[in-house]
Amino acid sequence: MTQNASMIAHALTALLLASFISPPPAEWQWPVSHEPAVVRDFEAPESQWGPGHRGLDLRAPAGTAVIAPVSGSVHFSGDVVDRGVVTIRTSTGQLVSMVPVVMDVEVGSRVRAGHHIGRVAAGHCPGGCLHVGLRVEGAYRSPARELGILRRARLLPFPHSASATPEHHSPRV
Repeated sequence: MTQNASMIAHALTALLLASFISPPPAEWQWPVSHEPAVVRDFEAPESQWGPGHRGLDLRAPAGTAVIAPVSGSVHFSGDVVDRGVVTIRTSTGQLVSMVPVVMDVEVGSRVRAGHHIGRVAAGHCPGGCLHVGLRVEGAYRSPARELGILRRARLLPFPHSASATPEHHSPRV
């Protein structure tokens, strides 16, 4: 194994261990009132304004009760383009957004995890869903860990390439 490959392997191992050891930042609950199911996963964008899917879509037909997944204060409650959005700011500064929601809460309201805050509105996915996004220090990341969605880590083989093998040079004369 080359020195670069070894450094990459050590960095990946440390990253994987850190993600399993870290405790969740707050007590979270499932935000819709029925059996949990993710219909679309988080897809990190390559740049701040690049394409991606900045949250999880959870199966939820229109009219399904939406509960606060975490305690905090309502940071935003209103329409963005043509969809209702509710954003909760946690005590640690995280922003948790849910869309499309018919809201029953106003900006500034205190909410507790598990309390009713609205209903799923129609229009986000076929069959209905609730999009849940999470911003930590301004950056989007998947709320899967907080929602109790555990995924198994798997290591992929290191790609074999010409740069990963030692080069053979003829001696300089």
